[in-house]
Amino acid sequence: MQYIRAIVGDTLIEFYNSIWGEETVKVNGQEVSRQKSIMGAQHFFTLTENGEEARYVVVSKVLGDLTPAIDIFRNGIAVCVNLEVREGNKHDNPLKKQGLKLLNDYRLNEALEALIKAGDLDRLDAEIPLYMACVYSLKEDTANGFACLLSARQKNLSDLSVIDTHDMLAFLRLHPAFEAFRASGYTFYDLSTH
Repeated sequence: MQYIRAIVGDTLIEFYNSIWGEETVKVNGQEVSRQKSIMGAQHFFTLTENGEEARYVVVSKVLGDLTPAIDIFRNGIAVCVNLEVREGNKHDNPLKKQGLKLLNDYRLNEALEALIKAGDLDRLDAEIPLYMACVYSLKEDTANGFACLLSARQKNLSDLSVIDTHDMLAFLRLHPAFEAFRASGYTFYDLSTH
């Protein structure tokens, strides 16, 4: 598998290419295009950004040295050119891995510090605020814990059921505001009434 990602404004574009020549483009975690290709293809999709329609084209190609690459165009203007597609899966965020290891070792302050830095590297990764919510739950910091869960939801956390089942989030689930938060689809909470 070959993989690359690019951030255009607040939009995360991920490109995957299998050994069988199947190309997939995902935007903010959602698949928007899939095609078979040997020497390159064009992937067209439209997004709504800040209330306006933006037309994108991701062009896959092979450079002169046979390195696979992509160009990204937004409304006809090149925003990324000759991004080399590398072997491997999703982008590896070493600070996220470090933060998760520290969290599992219950070194909470160090874990939080690593996860905050990881979030600076990848502001669209929904798992980072989820793990931060775990830290805050273990520290019994309700306000920051709920804020991080909301952030994970807003970043399209792929499996919301983890909020109801993860052991490290138990403290937050015991809070009186949690049931209303769950009922809202994890989109709204009010700690002031409890």
